[in-house]
Amino acid sequence: MRAARQEKVEAMRPVCIYTAGDRIEAEMLLEALQRNDIQGFREARGSGGAMDVYTGNSIYGEKIYVDEQDAEHAEAIIGSILAEAEMDVEPEDEISDQTMKHPRWLQAGVVLLLVLLAAGIFAGIFL
Repeated sequence: MRAARQEKVEAMRPVCIYTAGDRIEAEMLLEALQRNDIQGFREARGSGGAMDVYTGNSIYGEKIYVDEQDAEHAEAIIGSILAEAEMDVEPEDEISDQTMKHPRWLQAGVVLLLVLLAAGIFAGIFL
């Protein structure tokens, strides 16, 4: 009869180390971590998970998690990548949930639509 092998299995204790601007940035950073033998995963912020499913991306950002044991090394890797890209790394607690500003062309389009709608109603009433 074979002797049973006993292996100790440890669960991952996830720690958020960075919040990426979007899914693409998060995937690129996770790939860099995997090349350095650090396993991690991403999670959409807020209601970004639904946007991620429907549109393939989220405007709310993506949190990157790694195991607690790898957090310091992973932060150093991400920091060096972002330094090369001349981006500032903001600590997780300093990132605030800001409301999305609409592009100028969208604002102008809405104003134009309202003006045309008002003109159509005005013409329908008085003509």
